[in-house]
Amino acid sequence: MRGRIVVAAAAVLALLGGCSIGDIRRKPPPPPTQPAPSPTAAAFEVRAGSVPVPPSYHLQQVEFVDQALGYALFARCGSGSAAPGPAETCSAAVVRTEDGGRTWHQAYNPVSAAKGYSIEADRQRLVLYAEPNGYYVSLDRGVTYVHADVDSAAVRGVRGEYQVCCDDERQRVVRFGPDGKSHPTPAQPEVPGLRAVASAAMWLLAVGIDDNGRPISAVSNDEGATWRQVPVAGASGQVVAVRIAVDRTGAYPWLIGQTDLISWPSIWFFDGQGWRLMGAAGHPERFTSAVPLPDASLAVTTPERPGRVSGGAFAWVDWPVGDCYLRGLPDGTLFCTGGAVNWLGVEGFGERKWIRVLVGNE
Repeated sequence: MRGRIVVAAAAVLALLGGCSIGDIRRKPPPPPTQPAPSPTAAAFEVRAGSVPVPPSYHLQQVEFVDQALGYALFARCGSGSAAPGPAETCSAAVVRTEDGGRTWHQAYNPVSAAKGYSIEADRQRLVLYAEPNGYYVSLDRGVTYVHADVDSAAVRGVRGEYQVCCDDERQRVVRFGPDGKSHPTPAQPEVPGLRAVASAAMWLLAVGIDDNGRPISAVSNDEGATWRQVPVAGASGQVVAVRIAVDRTGAYPWLIGQTDLISWPSIWFFDGQGWRLMGAAGHPERFTSAVPLPDASLAVTTPERPGRVSGGAFAWVDWPVGDCYLRGLPDGTLFCTGGAVNWLGVEGFGERKWIRVLVGNE
């Protein structure tokens, strides 16, 4: 997304211990003593609801907010050639589902022509970006929109309560308060090259990268009123991108540090005193994405198939998803987007039900 907000780059993560002091200091479970058996893909439901978009429009983006609410963006650019010229523009169509992809309905697009489009969404807002017109925010799921500045709370709030801001000489940690406006935290962490911030049940965590490529971290226990530096154990000087990810319960913060976009990353978990380097014995060479789960494990997608990091070891899992980008939604659903083929992993009774959502207009 464009704008002056700097959001932590890349995909990534790491393990921790729970909410009490005893849990915080708990050692991770030991790695398995035997390799996991080769899995077979789990059964899944298929949903392929009709999308009310002409065939000349091509799918650009799919966003799910929870297991029911989702949006898809389609666009048609130029004169129909494979590579529209620089003077040509695009038109777009936005559709919405409220039943997890079983049916799709048209949403309004307030900009008939633009150089490009993108969408972001949460439970309250749908944000449409149309270049160069700017941002348009809908609070009624795409029925009506208002034009908004890139700095407006309606635009920036969709990206989380705490964010790294702004595009100037010194990045800051800001919080979106009950008034819907962003405010710098009372104090700022003393970390070079601030890249990522995230809140957990007991901590506010910030990470930067110094000039030598080493991640540097600070933590606050009072919502940013004070900060203390904490170690990132075993950090090398080769990291180019970092991301903090926390499971939906707030108990397990992980840190992912990547040296490039495809290699297996360095993974740490926060134990209350600092970031502890987490092993993943048996992991593949390549990596796509990861999401922390409330059982203190890390769900991972790779170009081969999905897996999980737990207790210092990596093991393949029998989920049917392929090499798609995995995200955790607020209701506990896992969303894996891969163009026209998308996956929803819905929690229930100790098992995860997988749904293949096909989004097309042919």
